[in-house]
Amino acid sequence: MTKDRIASSNDFSRRNFLQVAGLGGMALAGIPALAACAGDATISGAAASAGAGPMLMDHLIANVAAFDSTDRAFKLSAKALQCAHTFTSHDGDMQKAFSQELLFPSLNVKGVHSYLVADAALDRYTKVLADAKIAHSNLSNRLPWFAPNDPKFKGYFIGNVGGPFAEEAYIITKLLLERGGGKGQAILLGGPKGGLSETARRFGVNLALKEFPDVKVVANAYTDWDTTKAQTQLAALLPTYPDVKFVVALNDGVALGALAALNAARNTTALVCGMDGDPAFLQRMQKEERIVATSAGLIAFSGVLAAVRLYDFLNGVKFHPLEVFIDTDSVIVDTPEAAAELHKITGPDAPLLWDATKMSRHLQGDKWILPHQCLVSNPTNFAWGDKPGTNPTPRPKNFSWPDPYQAALDKGDLDVVNADWQKRFVDPYASVRAKAKTKEGALGTFKRIGLI
Repeated sequence: MTKDRIASSNDFSRRNFLQVAGLGGMALAGIPALAACAGDATISGAAASAGAGPMLMDHLIANVAAFDSTDRAFKLSAKALQCAHTFTSHDGDMQKAFSQELLFPSLNVKGVHSYLVADAALDRYTKVLADAKIAHSNLSNRLPWFAPNDPKFKGYFIGNVGGPFAEEAYIITKLLLERGGGKGQAILLGGPKGGLSETARRFGVNLALKEFPDVKVVANAYTDWDTTKAQTQLAALLPTYPDVKFVVALNDGVALGALAALNAARNTTALVCGMDGDPAFLQRMQKEERIVATSAGLIAFSGVLAAVRLYDFLNGVKFHPLEVFIDTDSVIVDTPEAAAELHKITGPDAPLLWDATKMSRHLQGDKWILPHQCLVSNPTNFAWGDKPGTNPTPRPKNFSWPDPYQAALDKGDLDVVNADWQKRFVDPYASVRAKAKTKEGALGTFKRIGLI
């Protein structure tokens, strides 16, 4: 890994982790906070210091394209909201992540946006932050039968942001197999074994494979979302399966590793897919016909959403009890032209597509917007529960949701919140959809086909 970075563009190495100083920023005017919905999430002393906005920490993994995009978006959004901001990498090592978070209070961190490699680490990680009165927004990890608004987190865990991982994988896999005529050998390259997004995407892939009985999965490998590992794994498999027709990669970084292995083996016929809409993959997609599609969940937007939600929370906004499980849509990119357009508007040289200040309830009152399709999800409906799902873990004995969460479900507030969010949606991807063959996003696919 390269050095960790501080989001103000100064180097932030492991050696100087404790030496952060001079955090800048201007305090915002005292605009009255919007009490958006009922809830008990409150915090005092939001500013990191007099004359400075609160310090927001991005705690991800360095040298992963998707997280680079996320951090850039988080950093620019925090800056727009006049917050101090910083980044550090745990390099996928959860013991390192636990050690680092113990230092956050000494850095005056008030809000953390994280991605944890091990889903099971989420409970311990969040409890440490909550005990330190640090607000927490997490990316992807969702433990079965686990609530961010559990009372033990004292209102500081403001939620998990995920995506329609299974649905996008279902769509992308179908596009890949259809392009190849629905026959032939396939190799599946996954991510970290047991991870939520990996498990969900694998569910979607397998669901699509059921519709193509003449496609045979001949090999499977886990790559931990590591491009080099993906290249090595596929290179080791290709001599045994030289006639492989489909390489199903569960994210774009893995797909780039697969392409490197295929090109090194002089295999010019295998078709490849990716998922995530990473800039480097979008560029390759414009040049290599063998790349069929990717699903642009735009993890970068998750960085914007996290920065805005942390900022609003620290300024007294009270979220609805159901706003703890949020799913963001994935735009389907299935032509070189659509890839070029998405890269044009979301690439590293483009201005940030999403305006954090317009998304803020603290700044906008009831006029805040959502520039990306989002839904408040019901984890009992698909992720767990009685219907077919991506992680069918039985309900533990004596389990119950927190009272405010269960009361909101019972009142039918899930539909109310989602209807409100839909009214606030402003689509920035019209130009991408116009150049793609698949016009609808992934979110809601399983409902449309009658699976849930």
